[in-house]
Amino acid sequence: MKKGVALLFFSLLILGVRAQMSGSQFNSKFIEANQLMEEKLWNRASNIWSELILQDQFNGNVNYKLGYCLLETANRKIESLKYLETAVQSGIAKNYDPFDPNEKKAPVESQYYLARALHLDYQMDKAIATYNQLLADISDKHRLVPLAERQIEMCNQAIFQVNNPQNYEISNVGSVINNSYNDYGPVISLNEQTLFFTSRRVRNDSTNINITDDDTGENKEDIYVSYKNQANEWQEPELLNINTDQHAASISVSPDAQTLYIYYDEGGNGDIYKSQLVGESWTSPEPMGSDINSSAWETHITVSSDEKTLYFISDRENGYGGRDIYRCVKLPTDEWSKALNVGPALNTPYDEDAVFLSADGKTLYFSSNGHTSMGDFDIFFSTLGDDGEWSKPENLGYPLNTTDADVFFYPTAANNRAYYSSRKEGGFGLKDIYVIDMPESDRVSDLSVLKGYVYPAEGDKLPENCLVVVTNKNTGEVTEYKVRQRDGSYVAILPPCVAYEIEYFVNDELVEEEFINVPCESGYQTIDKEVFLLPVQLDKDTPDVAITGEGTPCDEEIEKLQAQINLLTNKLLEKKDDTPDSPISSTFDAVNTEAEYSRYFVYDFNDFGLQESKFEEFSDNLKKIIDIKGEAEVFVEASASFVPSSRYSNNQLLANSRADKAKKQILEAAKKRGIDTKKITFTTPSAKVQGPSYKNDAKQNRATYELYQYIKVSAK
Repeated sequence: MKKGVALLFFSLLILGVRAQMSGSQFNSKFIEANQLMEEKLWNRASNIWSELILQDQFNGNVNYKLGYCLLETANRKIESLKYLETAVQSGIAKNYDPFDPNEKKAPVESQYYLARALHLDYQMDKAIATYNQLLADISDKHRLVPLAERQIEMCNQAIFQVNNPQNYEISNVGSVINNSYNDYGPVISLNEQTLFFTSRRVRNDSTNINITDDDTGENKEDIYVSYKNQANEWQEPELLNINTDQHAASISVSPDAQTLYIYYDEGGNGDIYKSQLVGESWTSPEPMGSDINSSAWETHITVSSDEKTLYFISDRENGYGGRDIYRCVKLPTDEWSKALNVGPALNTPYDEDAVFLSADGKTLYFSSNGHTSMGDFDIFFSTLGDDGEWSKPENLGYPLNTTDADVFFYPTAANNRAYYSSRKEGGFGLKDIYVIDMPESDRVSDLSVLKGYVYPAEGDKLPENCLVVVTNKNTGEVTEYKVRQRDGSYVAILPPCVAYEIEYFVNDELVEEEFINVPCESGYQTIDKEVFLLPVQLDKDTPDVAITGEGTPCDEEIEKLQAQINLLTNKLLEKKDDTPDSPISSTFDAVNTEAEYSRYFVYDFNDFGLQESKFEEFSDNLKKIIDIKGEAEVFVEASASFVPSSRYSNNQLLANSRADKAKKQILEAAKKRGIDTKKITFTTPSAKVQGPSYKNDAKQNRATYELYQYIKVSAK
């Protein structure tokens, strides 16, 4: 054999061996990637398919498998489109074998996943055409038929939503909160001063740098919190002390931001936990009671602002689909009831998730890939009717909802703003947290939010036991709200059509109180109240004085401060009705033997006590008149302003009630003094509604309206 021919033969032999080795490696990696797909480790599998495509760029099967894996990831779905297009163009294998490394064509399913990728890329018409081509190529009994038909419905819904966008203003909350990692699951306090969220970022101390998710390769989920300063700016997020080496995600928070509800994934079985804020630390999370947690998968929870009702998500058996919405109510034993599925009005044969109840309890938000979704999960809302039933869910629309999965939506107290997470162009990372303004929303809440700060005296620390106690004067129900130790902030919810007594306690001592009336038509409002604790002791047994104001009292306010201290002193000594500006007065004309009594009220109150010293004085004067004249004629005048009453259907009834109450009190006081009530004659009482017309300004012009909230009694 000639030397040149021999050299050529040897070279061809070497190339053949190399080709055979390359084929062996291809087969090995093909099998490995298939196994990773079976374990649903999509990112790791896609990395191997990407290597194999470099060896065979137009292999339809490899392009299909890479496209399929990318479509299943959380962050790389759009990348799938070009690979799935190549897969379909390579031709459809009639006898496709997914485990054969020699297969060069794609399965018929590739058309379905290509259509999904087109849908995600807002190419809805092409997606529908591809779905229809698939339906033409498969039998009526093929498993993809109902799936493709459902996807066509969502494509048509996407076309409608994109052509009819909503007037939302969506803003990134900024780089203080968001970074280059995935940040999502925002949970906001009622006063929008505290933001909890879930992040995949590396911790500042790098302790989680090797704690990664096998599927995504990202760090496992941690919970962070950020607080706004008094300039309304978000501060650097802080890692909560309850994070572990497993997934932990924020899902809901109590109105005062001091009870946090958490999703914990222990060994793959997700459950719902809660943790309490004590001082500056969070308690070790405890699983929710009743049968909220189960052997199934529980992903989300929302608790009503009065903490009497909760809704949660579970994929337990005997539901209407995959994940469903369930409801529990608080029992008299202070335990949660057994879980009840909310039914087919909200749940579908598909999945529901991420349920949130508005602060006023009248709107339920949740995510679903059923109903009228425009692609994967969309956010829906349902409103509570007068019959206690939830309305047909409505899609919140584009651009809030997209063709991808939209899950976490957390409304503010006003119900016209919300926080959510999304992946958008121009963001700081993969998923960022955004705030949404919905200026045309018709779901704006009617409740009021009382919020503010309790400030310690200069040089002192805020006492640990500070409470704001809210009493519903209609029902007598009492609700306590803790003052946050960190900064003295507090927040309380005040539903409309109710009058409230607000009491501020420090170490079980009452330091401030006030009355607030929330009219029925007040609309959403915030009531700001700041309480300043001053180092002033009236005597050794008297608690610290508290006053309110816009800032720390200064020298120019000394005179005003002293006046408030004097008023509190009189009150503590039960001599408040002796002060010159007292709303209670009593007089006696000895010459004409006549007595008068007057009493002004706060909004729609009508109660006054027999123990009031001025009323006691009037009752004694009434006895004097009867002793001298043998009888007495009593005239009662009762008045109400035009500020809508929260206790009565109209203000004339309130005025009538005041007149009736005065008459009963007078007769009861007379009996206590041994007076024969037959000697008392009541002339026809005057009960009227008067004063300026109401302009939804009860808070601003309270003093003006209260001039017409009174009873006046004369006796002769």
